[in-house]
Order: sequence, then C-alpha cells, then structure tokens
Amino acid sequence: MSRPAPAECSVRPLADGDLPAALDLVCRTWPEVPRSSHEAMAVADPWRDRGRIFGAFVGGALASHARLHYRPIRVGAAVLDMIGVSSVVTDERHRRRGLGHLVLRAALEWMRGAGAHVCLLNTGVPDFYAPLGWGRLSLSLLSLPAKGIPRLGAGRWPVVRLPIAPARAELLDIYRAACARHPIALQRTREYWERWPRWAAGSPWVGLLDDEWSVVLDNDQIIAYGGIQRSIVTGGALSIGEACALPGREETLPDLCDDLVARARAAGAQRIELNLPADHPLTARLAPYGEWITHRGAMAQVLDLPGLLRALVPEVERRAAGLARPAVIRLESPAGEVTMEAGPAGVAIGEARDGPVVRLTAGGLAALLLGLSDPAALREVGELEGEEAASQALAQLFPCLHSHYSQVDGF
Repeated sequence: MSRPAPAECSVRPLADGDLPAALDLVCRTWPEVPRSSHEAMAVADPWRDRGRIFGAFVGGALASHARLHYRPIRVGAAVLDMIGVSSVVTDERHRRRGLGHLVLRAALEWMRGAGAHVCLLNTGVPDFYAPLGWGRLSLSLLSLPAKGIPRLGAGRWPVVRLPIAPARAELLDIYRAACARHPIALQRTREYWERWPRWAAGSPWVGLLDDEWSVVLDNDQIIAYGGIQRSIVTGGALSIGEACALPGREETLPDLCDDLVARARAAGAQRIELNLPADHPLTARLAPYGEWITHRGAMAQVLDLPGLLRALVPEVERRAAGLARPAVIRLESPAGEVTMEAGPAGVAIGEARDGPVVRLTAGGLAALLLGLSDPAALREVGELEGEEAASQALAQLFPCLHSHYSQVDGF
C-alpha cells in the first residue's frame, strides 16, 4: 500500500550542486555501472542544452530523480521535438509514496512549456507510467540465435575496429546519407556527433560493445560502419542498432554484419536482435534465420496534439494531394480533441467540431502520428475506433513508415 508523500517534499530541476547526490542515487540503483559512466550520462549528453534532470527532495535530501533527453526526429518532411525519459529512480527508503509521479508531473509540465511534441521511454513497469498519460507502443524486432546466423559476406571488405572517441566526422556523413531515403531518422548534428562519445563511453544503455565501432575502409576512407550494444528488450542479448553504408557501397554491409555477429558471439551473446528498419538490406538477408518479436516496453505520450499536427503539416500536405476529395476528421484522444481538414488545397488544424470521429488511445495516437503503425493495425488491437471513412483517410495521411529508433540513441 502506498504511503502519502511527506509534507516537507519539494520538486525542482537539479542544479550543478545537486549532481553528487544524484550520482549517489543512481549508483545505488545500478552499482554494476561505473560512477564515471553515470556522470557522463548526466553531464555529457549531446542534447543537454535542451535536457533537464528533475528531483524530489525530502528534508533537503534528494529522494527521487528523473532525467530527460531531447531527441529531434524527422518524420518524412517534418521535424518533431521529441523528448526521452531515463533514470527514473527513487531512494528505497522513500518508495511507494508517490515521489516518482511528483517528479514526472513536474517534468511533463516543463516539456509542454518547452514546446515538446511527444515524449518516449522504455520501461519494464508500464503500469507505473500509464496513470500519467503514457500509452504502450508495439515495435517489431528481428531476433536471431547468435550461433544460427550464417556468414553473409565473402571477406572482400576487411573490417576494422574504431574507438568511439575521438569521433570521426565521416560517420555523421554516412549516417545522413544512409538515412536520407528513410522516412524516420534522428536529426543528428556535427556538434552532437562530437559530443556523443563521452556520453556513451562505458554506458550499458547507449554505449557500444567494447566502446568500438566496426568500420569498412576503402583507401583509408570510411565507407560503412556499424555498432552493437546491449539489448534494451531481452536479457542476455546484444543488438545491432546501426549499420550504415554510403549510397552505392551497400555491398560492404554483409562483411560488416559478419564482424558484428562475430563480436556478439565472442561476448557470449545467446541471441542478437536486429534493430534496423524493415527495409534495410540486412533485414531481408537475416529474416529467414530468426523470428520477429514484439517489443512492448516502449511507451509514448503526445504532449501537444495541435502543435504536433501543425509540425506534421508539410508531410501531411504531400500525402493529402492524392486524396480524391477533402477529408474532415475529428481526432479524440487522451491528449485532446482536434479537427483536421486535409485535401489537395492544403491542411488545416483547428479546434474540435462536428465531423467524422476517430478515437485513439494514448499509445495509438503516438503510433499513428509518428508513422509507427497504420490505422488498420491499431484498430485490430483496440487502439483505434471510429468511422470507417475517416479511418481510410487517416491511412493515407498517416501511413506506417517502418518504425526505427536506433538504440545507439536509446533512452
């Protein structure tokens, strides 16, 4: 049974002077992670200019803690302000008193005030987050037995290891070029890439195995790279979260994959998860040797429904041009109610009024607007209900874009 929060409790963003107490708290919770890695996660995040750490204080001592990370994401022609939540922890002496929820409510208020569109997190305790408005997402991953993956390459392209620090500018160029054709991608900058290594080094959540990339060189130029890291889905598994090649050099990917698999086996992994887009060349090559699993630890909350829709207008306008006639759809969800008019003449977002209604759960709304699922799939699992004509229009305006969030940028 939960106890009431203490009367002397206060919640606020952490200042630099609070960092030692915050590190003490997270180190007691995850003692297997070096303190230096915890510190890097707190102070060296590449998007720290838009990040926050919130804490609840009891009697002047830090008792609960949550860290936020800014992650701008491109969805087609639109760029969204996305924030991830991590390191939500409460001192064991103060648990079951609602302190974690107090911290997260303060964080949500800040996110909305900062203009964030959506918030995502990964968790094994979804019931803790659901009362605050987060809904479940279902993401598919290809899971493979580590010893059952055949050699894909012919050894034509030797693969070498590259420490994550210092960062190489070529990697960002390859990432951008490889992701240009994909409708969902994180908006990395050169500054981000330069700051990323210190943040990731030694981290079990975002760091690479042995803090190294696998890279393919051609005349001393990096033309492909990949990373493997601890899975956030399955215990004892490692995950291939990134495998990119310059356009026209995709023939290097099989040899790159062979190296990543060999590294995973050497590290004792029983299974390897492929966390790559469904249309990635390696996905088709490896699919016959594994099985698709559903990751249900991801949760999402739309923070500003009108703002998110307005940000998506450039992408929705492109899709609406193909509608036979204009569509008027009223979206109803835990994030609010909005009416959207879309057609060849453009897109308009306004206050809720009469029109064909589509009702979505919190998770269904986020999955639809981020292109992670289509209306038919959401209807099948009970995440969407409403008039069939409106659902058909939504399917054209918000098609599934093949979900992919690289675990190298995990939350």
